Amino acid sequence: MVNKEQFYDQIRKALEDGNTRYYRNLIYIERDDYFDHVKEIISLFLNFKSNPSVAYGFVPWASGSKERMRTIKEYFSKFDDIDYANAEYYLGNTYDLVILDTVDNFQPINIGRLVDLARGGGLIIIYTNNLIKDKTFRTSIMRNGLILDEYEKRFKRKLYEHEGIFIIDVNEYIPKPFSGNTMPKAEKKVPRNPLMPKEIHELSLSEDQNRVIESFTYLLSGGQRALVLTAARGRGKSAATGLSIAGLIEKLRERKEKSIRIIVTAPSIASASQVMSFAKLGLEALGEELSVKVSDTGHIKSLRGDYFKLEYVPPDAAIEDEGELLIIDEAAALGINYIDLALRAWKKVALVTTVHGYEGSNKAFLRYLRRLIESKRIRVKWVNMEQPLRYAKGDPIEKWLYDALLLDAEPSEPQYLNDTMIYEDVDKSELANDDNRLRAIYGIMVTAHYKNNPDDLMIMLDGIHHKIKAIRIGENSYIAACQIAEEGELSDNMVDIALKGGTFDGDLIPDRIIKHVRIKDFAKLRGWRIVRIAVAPELQDKGFGSELLKMIYEEARDKGVDWVGSSFMSDQKVLNFWIKNGFIPVHISPKKNEKLGDYPVVVIRPISDIATKIVKISAYMLKEKLLNTLHDVYFNMNPEVVRLMLTSTKIVSKTINVSPIILDKTISFLQGVSPYESSADGIHMLTLKYFWDGERDWSLTQDEELVLIAKVLQGKPWSYVSTVLSSNRTHIYELIYSAISKLMKKYYNLTADSKVGLTLKDVMNSQQYD
Repeated sequence: MVNKEQFYDQIRKALEDGNTRYYRNLIYIERDDYFDHVKEIISLFLNFKSNPSVAYGFVPWASGSKERMRTIKEYFSKFDDIDYANAEYYLGNTYDLVILDTVDNFQPINIGRLVDLARGGGLIIIYTNNLIKDKTFRTSIMRNGLILDEYEKRFKRKLYEHEGIFIIDVNEYIPKPFSGNTMPKAEKKVPRNPLMPKEIHELSLSEDQNRVIESFTYLLSGGQRALVLTAARGRGKSAATGLSIAGLIEKLRERKEKSIRIIVTAPSIASASQVMSFAKLGLEALGEELSVKVSDTGHIKSLRGDYFKLEYVPPDAAIEDEGELLIIDEAAALGINYIDLALRAWKKVALVTTVHGYEGSNKAFLRYLRRLIESKRIRVKWVNMEQPLRYAKGDPIEKWLYDALLLDAEPSEPQYLNDTMIYEDVDKSELANDDNRLRAIYGIMVTAHYKNNPDDLMIMLDGIHHKIKAIRIGENSYIAACQIAEEGELSDNMVDIALKGGTFDGDLIPDRIIKHVRIKDFAKLRGWRIVRIAVAPELQDKGFGSELLKMIYEEARDKGVDWVGSSFMSDQKVLNFWIKNGFIPVHISPKKNEKLGDYPVVVIRPISDIATKIVKISAYMLKEKLLNTLHDVYFNMNPEVVRLMLTSTKIVSKTINVSPIILDKTISFLQGVSPYESSADGIHMLTLKYFWDGERDWSLTQDEELVLIAKVLQGKPWSYVSTVLSSNRTHIYELIYSAISKLMKKYYNLTADSKVGLTLKDVMNSQQYD
């Protein structure tokens, strides 16, 4: 321990060293007189750097927060005040000083996003009066007024364990200056004989970016090709992608290509802004005169030149668009299903995504992606960027951030596979204090998601209603893990809030059932929602996930729980896992989750009699909603997911009567007299009859079901249906014909050889026209 004067002197030396070696320092302040210390540190920093650029994160609506912000703003001329809720819009910026006000809210995602905005030689200040007391996000995790503090204790411990961090805590001044090594600051290295224009290479900031720019020429060769670019945040991948696009446009022009069109898509136009901005920079360096269109939000929408157009197109529209190349930025956020469609529809695709980091995907996504591309036998080039641009490689604050927020959690290699499997109810206090165990279990859990959020770990460790179950072999070899949230037993007031469209934290499944099925009784039941469940990658598809699910279900049953359920994005493989384990789809959101790029689904496996009855009613309502609105609300849903939803709800059925007139018109279709368009009403009715039939012991082929869903129920264009089935229009038509032939024969014993034409008596006897 040192005194205040010695402490500040060590900070000065650390700032000088950080500036020389291009690394960052962090000061953490937690005490009642925090603001006096913040101002003193700012004065110290201004003596070191006279006119710094500053990012200040805070909760603007909290009492006293704006006053604190305005006081600090007076010190600076270059100052961005950032509402934590809008922090993602600043991710492309870099600052000398980042200040985080955590007096009103301590939330891991805010730490992850804003700490990364500081450049090498810069400083981060995190200040609060108390890390636990009166925090907005922490309050949202509470259940019945109770919450743990395991996450916060671990977070503080990590501050003490790492270097480059200076702590002012109650009555202590604790300096932890950085003593490690860093790599030299990133510098560009233009290839001696570059394939891309030299003007493009000169705009890069690192050798990594030069390498990426050259790698994009892979897409100029013949045949179907994909390029996959991965990097942690702060490596300059978006800039390199934008510059590469400019270079590709120039190379295509040299080939005398006319009307070049390149599409950029991403979860939002804001997500693609860096790519578009650097493409503009590159094209201007090549001397292009550009016509620029900007969106209402100020982001570049399109760049047009004499012989080319580069345009941002929303994800769904991009699938059906055409051009020389499709660039998918933040590809993991759009999901494997979307990438699958893109690879079917486009000949040249570049997939760009963040790996690790506070908003990154993990190796699980890359495994799924590798399997997908290998199954399609597409030529692919994998490129990874490692050199940070904002700070030196070896920066101590990046090391602390990844450790404190577990941003790089990966499962360990399973061992002792011949030993007995042990079902474990994991003690969270012990887990939070055992890094090896925590990394092993949480590392397995993050493989269940393409995209993870640092908040997830805090919810898991602090939520008193969140439980951790796992299967281990031997003492510490974990092979499967699951996070469970206890839900239900809601008060009458919460039920009333849900019925009137209000929202509350937690109790996701009861909320959806109350809102969409309207049965209040469900709110009083006890349930376990499985937040995430996963198996070590080396042991996936061997039944361990199903075994863990079975153990959880049996424990729930023995403890008198009414139901076990889950909610997740409508991924085909994931949905199939739940269905094969006896879970029934009961809800699907009418809106896509824009950040995750798909429709959230709820599945339940009931235990009690009352839960069984409500689940059956919910499944009926879901099926009716789907079949009535696939052409509208769920038009953009993946047909393969729709097929699983419809075929897994055979526990409910409904009689669909088809009139003699419709049947007679359909015979004409089978005879080739009536085209599809003229017979669409009959084909639609027969399709509804098939999917509502819960009694049948036979099925159409998977492709026949898919074509009926995509074309007949969703009303997709022929071109889209061809893309989904990787086929042509003629084959799609043949599949419809084959499916309708089977339905006519099975239900009515009618064929193409049946007689056509009706009498009035035939029609009136049907009792549909009385």
